[in-house]
Amino acid sequence: MSDAQSSPDPSAQPMVDAVVIGAGLAGLSAAATLHARGRSVLVLEARDRIGGRVYTAHTPSGEAVEMGAQWLNPGHDHMFELVERAGLELAPPVLGDSMVMLEGKVNRITPDADPDHPGMTPFEVADLGQGLLRLHRLGERVTDNQPWAEANAAWLDQPFERWVRSNLRTPGGKAAFLHVLGRAVGLISPESTLVDTLQRIAGRDLDSLAAVNAGLQQRRVQGGMAQVCEFLAAQLGDAVHLGAVVDSVVIGEQAITVHTAEGESFTGRDVIVAIPPRLVDGIDFEPPLPEWRSDLVKEVPQGNVIKAALIYEKPWWRDRGMSGQVGTDAGPLRVMSDSSNRGSSQGVLTGFFEGAEASGLGRWTVTLRERAFVETVRSVFGPEAPAPLDYIDVDWSGERFTGGCHGAHFAPSVWTTAASSLSAPEGRIHFAGAEYATRFTGYLEGALRSGKEAADRISKR
Repeated sequence: MSDAQSSPDPSAQPMVDAVVIGAGLAGLSAAATLHARGRSVLVLEARDRIGGRVYTAHTPSGEAVEMGAQWLNPGHDHMFELVERAGLELAPPVLGDSMVMLEGKVNRITPDADPDHPGMTPFEVADLGQGLLRLHRLGERVTDNQPWAEANAAWLDQPFERWVRSNLRTPGGKAAFLHVLGRAVGLISPESTLVDTLQRIAGRDLDSLAAVNAGLQQRRVQGGMAQVCEFLAAQLGDAVHLGAVVDSVVIGEQAITVHTAEGESFTGRDVIVAIPPRLVDGIDFEPPLPEWRSDLVKEVPQGNVIKAALIYEKPWWRDRGMSGQVGTDAGPLRVMSDSSNRGSSQGVLTGFFEGAEASGLGRWTVTLRERAFVETVRSVFGPEAPAPLDYIDVDWSGERFTGGCHGAHFAPSVWTTAASSLSAPEGRIHFAGAEYATRFTGYLEGALRSGKEAADRISKR
């Protein structure tokens, strides 16, 4: 190793215990945990804001709209505890029927498991429960028994739709099953294999995500999830540096120097890389990280998502006994939810353009994307749905320092054989983020836990 590698850059800032790259939830969680334990930290964030994939935007009228991650589910104990410490309130679940549109036919699902309700019979309710249970058990088996997964790789590579047809017996049960999965993990494309889907549900408790017949129990922070990140950042004071684009990391024998594109240098005993796996490949490490890691992240692309919101004069769907939860099997926008703010008279419907639809719509004008959203709403709720007051969206694939959303997608062979290796540290280089989480992968809870786990490893030194 050369002298330049073994000695800190003389122009660098004073050495700290840990330099954290990325001020998303994982990076802030790691930094705040270390700071609370008396360790010195610096957080370098390329954007001009904190939060990463947590982003609360505001309309011209001041309405807070979640354009990034927002949902908390039963079992997200660390997130619920953090929200409580921050003194924030949770918006209650929205009551009412869910809407599922399959092959152009709209189905209305009532989340009270009333056996007399014609939309879902007791047999369909039981079918849904059995389907979720079978999928959950299969996911556990693949995760916990790698030799079995490798021996059955061909079977696991079957189309997911074929597995659904074989394991759910009723039309209502299948519709509710796909609706629950759509709300839990996002759009599942017709090309998805069984192992693709199992990877996406890894660490998620599907049984607690659904009430007896697909009434979801998701919660969100009143006023925006960004407040959680702001709470963590406030504990760090001026240790958070915005507009710091990291381009290289020089690993020495006693210290690691992080260089930014702006010509600044920061030195730490340890470094936590808290950015999506694919973006790690854009940082020049000296000496280089193992070649297998670079090859692996090329197989872990970020999802292609445009998150959008329609703002209405009021949440009119509630007057019709509807929750605003919508799942469709066709069209440019597949999932919608009620994200209205308590205390506000206005109504907010958020939705996702995903996959191939997002790729094409990203080249459309904002006006055309708004029109596509409005047309989807009217196809589900009826042509009498009112016109919105405003529209806002974020094309996450176009975000330079994110590269896509919701999270990374592991190819089947990558997930079963090497995905867990991504979270393993390389000496004093640690990795944190929703994709590195051993539980609740891809969720806010997973990001929070991953950051704490990285901080724990450093604290034990």
